[in-house]
Amino acid sequence: MSAKTKEVEALTASIEAKTKQIGELGVSIVQMKADLSDTEAALAQDQKFLAELKTSCSTKTAEWEERSKTRAEELVALAETIKVLNDDEALELFKKTLPSAASASFVQVGTNTSALRARALTVVREARRRSTREGAPGLDLLVLALTGRRAS
Repeated sequence: MSAKTKEVEALTASIEAKTKQIGELGVSIVQMKADLSDTEAALAQDQKFLAELKTSCSTKTAEWEERSKTRAEELVALAETIKVLNDDEALELFKKTLPSAASASFVQVGTNTSALRARALTVVREARRRSTREGAPGLDLLVLALTGRRAS
């Protein structure tokens, strides 16, 4: 009988081990299903982002092509303008219309720096008064500079 008892004990141990394995596999399946659900959600978000990115890239590509076309047209226009300005006829026209160097004269106009400073200070104070931002540190700095005071 002892052989049958040992056989029953071995089979019972085998059943317990397999039951434990079934439980572990069940937990593993639940975890994998949760991972699958999370991965599918992430995939959906990534696909949405990809679609938005493709739209954005195509828009930016079209904008770039338009800017490139505009720049090319501007370069052509500049080249044509330079060609016209370098033409001998343009040189003759410039010589006729521009006054000669002998007729040029310079007149020195005097300015009073304190009057200019007072005018600038008035303009800056008015701008600071109209400023919507509190303090307007840039304008405050200009007032200090124009009044000749140092910041404390």
